[in-house]
Amino acid sequence: MGQDERDRLVEVATRLFAELGYDQTESAQIAGAAGLPPDAVQREFGGRRELYLEVFRQVQEAENALLEAYTKGGLDREGCHRFIDDYIGYSLDHPEHAALWSQRRLNDAADLREVEHEFVVPQVVEALRAFAAVFRDDVDSELMMWTVAWTLQAFTLASRSEGSPFTDDPSVTRFRTHLHGLVDRALK
Repeated sequence: MGQDERDRLVEVATRLFAELGYDQTESAQIAGAAGLPPDAVQREFGGRRELYLEVFRQVQEAENALLEAYTKGGLDREGCHRFIDDYIGYSLDHPEHAALWSQRRLNDAADLREVEHEFVVPQVVEALRAFAAVFRDDVDSELMMWTVAWTLQAFTLASRSEGSPFTDDPSVTRFRTHLHGLVDRALK
């Protein structure tokens, strides 16, 4: 199997895991939706479990690249605002990632704790290191970080919903302004 087929399996699996969850998505279903033979997931990844972990590895790589672009040299108020702006843009461009994390919070694939240990914990540690340096001492940096992440994920999922009031540019601008203000209240 070539790289194109492998990439197609990851792309389709990402969409299906986001929409249906891991527990409701079968390997043959992924392969069929990718236009490949039923055993393609097993042959290419070793099984659905390994494909799921690969999906999260790729999601985390993209999120880490965004985070690292802002945390390498330290953050200031303007850097926090630029990060939030780019994080909003990234999330709205990749709503399936917010849906994957939402599935995790609903205990989908509860037996696959590698996702948290291998992908989430290292990213949280890096983000806390960067953001704790710019937040006031009386601010719980971890909870502030999660507040921004969860709020953005909820906004992203709501903006995908049919009939949602959050699908136009003024709504995104309003949301962006809200997150800037929230973070500003926590900054030194």
